[in-house]
Amino acid sequence: MNNLAQRAITAVFGVGAIIAATVLSPWSFAVVFGLIMLLTLKEFYSLAKKAGRRPFEVWGLGFSLITYTLFFCYFQLELSPRLFWLLPALFALVFIYPLQAIKTSHAINCTAITTMGVVYIALPISLIHSIGFASGEYQYELVLGILFLQWANDTGAYFTGRSIGKKKLFEAVSPKKTWEGTIGGFLFSLIIAYVFHQLFGILNIYEWMGLGAITAVFGTLGDLAESLFKRTLAIKDSGSILPGHGGFLDRFDGLLLSLPFTTAYLHFIL
Repeated sequence: MNNLAQRAITAVFGVGAIIAATVLSPWSFAVVFGLIMLLTLKEFYSLAKKAGRRPFEVWGLGFSLITYTLFFCYFQLELSPRLFWLLPALFALVFIYPLQAIKTSHAINCTAITTMGVVYIALPISLIHSIGFASGEYQYELVLGILFLQWANDTGAYFTGRSIGKKKLFEAVSPKKTWEGTIGGFLFSLIIAYVFHQLFGILNIYEWMGLGAITAVFGTLGDLAESLFKRTLAIKDSGSILPGHGGFLDRFDGLLLSLPFTTAYLHFIL
């Protein structure tokens, strides 16, 4: 089976599961994205280990899960915002954590990489709850919109780049990415933004177009940022759990950088 067929099959099953969970209920939505967050973060720490670092994986995964759960419960269960004051104290534990592994060298680097994983992966994915509950009650339309805009950008860039791509976008980081592919992904995102405006409304056409543009631009930059990490470590994929797509970090890298910007954008216009 060629790579394109693998990509298609994985995409159909993966996208189908995410859409179903997102539409079904806020609880299934929370479970699926919680698993995505933990698996993506674990892959990130695995990359760090390949570089000879020893991130404090237990603390990183534990703190991330608590943060993610607090975000969801705050919106779904109207959890008291006072509980968020636990997070600074729990975060500070990472600076105490190296003491239990005093023989570990490069404690500063290990601490930095551990916290980077939280900031890079856990916090952006946790923000998706503020989008799902942007109106006060759970609505899946905006979540699906952001996901489809990101997928449209990735798909449009992939096929446009393969068919007419010539001028390299950032060859030192990602040799296969081209300006033609990037523009194709951007335009495809705008098309999907128009489709979602027609299907669901919620935002006016200009607001949907703005959302599509932000997702495309920062999604592409997120892809490049992850490519830089992999190139630094001299590896091709962050994992192999998703046939044809690499790992979870490969699949959701664009979303990690676009989510903070789309969340800010939506809360300014809503």
